Amino acid sequence: MLEKAKMIYLDNAATTLMDPEIISSLQGYMQDHFANSGAVYEIGLDAKKKIEEATESIRDSLGIPNTHNLVYTSGGTESNNLFIKGLCSPDKKAAYLGLEHPSVTETLQSFKKYENEPFSLLEFFKEGNLDYSCLALLKEKKIRLLCLSHINNELGTIIDSVSLIRHLEKEAPQTRLFLDGVQAIGKIKFGKPMWSGLAGFSLSAHKFHGPKGIGLLIYDSRLNLNPQMHGGKQQFGLRAGTLSVPLIFSLADSIKLAVARQQDTQNRLQELQNYFLQGLKKLNKPVLLNSFSGGGQSAGIVNFSFPPVEGEVMLHHLEKDKIYVGLGSACSAHSKQPSKILTGIGLSNEQARCSLRISFSRNNTIAEIEKFLSAFSENYDKLLPTFTKRAVYK
Repeated sequence: MLEKAKMIYLDNAATTLMDPEIISSLQGYMQDHFANSGAVYEIGLDAKKKIEEATESIRDSLGIPNTHNLVYTSGGTESNNLFIKGLCSPDKKAAYLGLEHPSVTETLQSFKKYENEPFSLLEFFKEGNLDYSCLALLKEKKIRLLCLSHINNELGTIIDSVSLIRHLEKEAPQTRLFLDGVQAIGKIKFGKPMWSGLAGFSLSAHKFHGPKGIGLLIYDSRLNLNPQMHGGKQQFGLRAGTLSVPLIFSLADSIKLAVARQQDTQNRLQELQNYFLQGLKKLNKPVLLNSFSGGGQSAGIVNFSFPPVEGEVMLHHLEKDKIYVGLGSACSAHSKQPSKILTGIGLSNEQARCSLRISFSRNNTIAEIEKFLSAFSENYDKLLPTFTKRAVYK
């Protein structure tokens, strides 16, 4: 078992350490609220009431209006599949950038078997911003759903959802917006202008110091979704299966904590990112920053390349010092192909393979950043001759 006190964990976009307060409360919920919320006797009805209380807590924390339903899922991947397939399969047209998480891109691409290929807007994505001139094409092609990442999981790019919704309503009113919001909780403020024009939104507790195995789909109740799982009429008939009262309560608590700490967290992440970027520059290594700069960038994620040294080799050398970093989406980490997100924004295959994603949490420290920078610099110098020699013999 790893000693958390000795490790440096910089892969918080993949998952986060559970908050001690959440661990403690979850243990209590598991002991006290074990009943099936579908049962009609007293403790079953009490479990149902507890779920309703948790739902109201989430609505209050995120400002979700009553026009939107909440469906509890196993996580972001299930939420994305449930909404996209439930609304668009088999023949409703959808669009995306192609830079989203695989649970969005691969779900949309699965419609190809129905001769319903998703429409890519990648050519309209410039320096981290979506060029709204593309919206006329959405209207022309009768696109029903636009699927985007609220915060990109590899680059940290933030979509200005309120501005986009406002333009969609004017220029392509038949197109609704779905956001994969898995990276957004505790980092972006939510309000009525966003929810009023949003078709759907997904989130997952383990991305903001909650437990794994519980996520949420928030969707406009006026939409007709087809269930993707059968065997019961739970959750508006959309998702069959017994609900976990302890996990739902922990999700609500995790959201409440993340929102309450949001400003402090943002200040901390910005401090860490600034120090990291300054330190990286001082190393005088041939580093290419892949994350975009400016206000549309999350302070929690930095992606950079350092050819010719490969990212996975660097990752394992850092691991020897108990420093843990990411290559990109953890859901694609075992693929030998370069990141589709990085090649999608114009990086070469080599630049994409020679990259790391560093993602911070409020638990990280300046001292940890210093140790990472020192270890990265030392390992780069150690590995460079080997990779330079390889390049010569290619």
